[in-house]
Amino acid sequence: MDLCNFYGVIVDASFPYKKTIKSKATGVSDQMFICTMKIIDPSQFTQQKGWGYSQLVIYATKLEDLPFIHRLGDVIRVHRSDMKHYNGKRQFNVNMLYKGSWALYSTDKQSPLGQTTSDAPYAFSGHRVTQERQDASILSTLKNWANMTFKSVDVCSKVDQKTVTLKEASKKSGDFDVVAKITQMFELDDYTNEIKLRDMSGATYYVLALKVKFPHLKTGSVIKIRSATYDTTTGGDKNCLILQHYSNIMTFIGSSKKASDVGSKVSDDRSNESKALKASVAMTPVVLTEVSSKHASLPVTSLHDLFHSAESSTNTFRTCFYVTKVEPGAAADACKVYDKKSKKSSSAKGAKGGDLIYQVQFLAKDVSTQFNTNVYRILLYTHEGLGSNFFSQKAANLHSNKDALKKVEASFANLTKFNSWVDCVVEKRNGYYFIKDTKMIY
Repeated sequence: MDLCNFYGVIVDASFPYKKTIKSKATGVSDQMFICTMKIIDPSQFTQQKGWGYSQLVIYATKLEDLPFIHRLGDVIRVHRSDMKHYNGKRQFNVNMLYKGSWALYSTDKQSPLGQTTSDAPYAFSGHRVTQERQDASILSTLKNWANMTFKSVDVCSKVDQKTVTLKEASKKSGDFDVVAKITQMFELDDYTNEIKLRDMSGATYYVLALKVKFPHLKTGSVIKIRSATYDTTTGGDKNCLILQHYSNIMTFIGSSKKASDVGSKVSDDRSNESKALKASVAMTPVVLTEVSSKHASLPVTSLHDLFHSAESSTNTFRTCFYVTKVEPGAAADACKVYDKKSKKSSSAKGAKGGDLIYQVQFLAKDVSTQFNTNVYRILLYTHEGLGSNFFSQKAANLHSNKDALKKVEASFANLTKFNSWVDCVVEKRNGYYFIKDTKMIY
């Protein structure tokens, strides 16, 4: 059988999964890891027949020998594949035991995990990858075509008939695909993120995603979930999806029209969080804050790494924690009178006028520190403008301004409520961490 080499643009992919395969030649069954994909190139579109695609199946005895597809629109190169027709489609089969190989190339300037890329692959099988002179030309042509195609066409709907809206998900008995925007990511534990999703239908769903499988996901990303099922065990207002071992979550290349439309037109629905804050015990985690858009791509640093790791080259971090206590305990003392000349603050009680600032400390814990006895202090000191917009209520004399006091007391109550979290940007100064560019939204 003749083996073939080729390039293709990825438009769908499973997560690698284990399957028992029986050899037709020997009748022996073996456990194999498999990754299946749908791939396209310019040859698979004709004016007469419209869009087509080919299937790609890669087999291996070890999970690490298979590609982990995190983004649609990237390019895959395959060597030593055999080809057959299956269900009217060309299917390319690559057996890694028989010298098959693959390489992934980024269509964007960055890989799905954020590394700057060039013409070299960002992931490949084996110990090294070789490229011939003609590879650069093929890659350039295919990347340009992929960008133009994703920019002008909703590729997912052209090659996949299983995509449904979240509003339709509860009516589906089998598995299906969805395209939605991540409106919130919550770190459930060391291994799992809870992802809040919303799509063009206006429905909101939640799904649990293992960090090790999907390290590329961020709040604000538009994703395609391949092979989800509706969780019939959930009740109330919280609709959930379930992922199978072969399910995958992929983002889109930057030129994608579909991703751009969903990203710009879908906004968060905070009704579940508002209900949770009113309940005696919140079953849904509530992130009380949002950070400035200029820090949207800043990775989240755990409190353990923030306070216990070696010195960093930067002094600005993003972290997420829950508050065990707010100091001062009396909300009326949260605002002080600040003397700019002496750079000292004093109680606002009985004061008439003066520059008022917030001077608050949050005793914080997170997933990484919840089992130790340490206390971690995050400061909200607004004397130099840092964090001045954290509370919706501007700094005021809370001893005399009762309306302002009620608002601050309500914020304190939400901050210390079970399952309430603070996602914030902090700046390290003189060994302390001060909140900045963050505001409460509840």
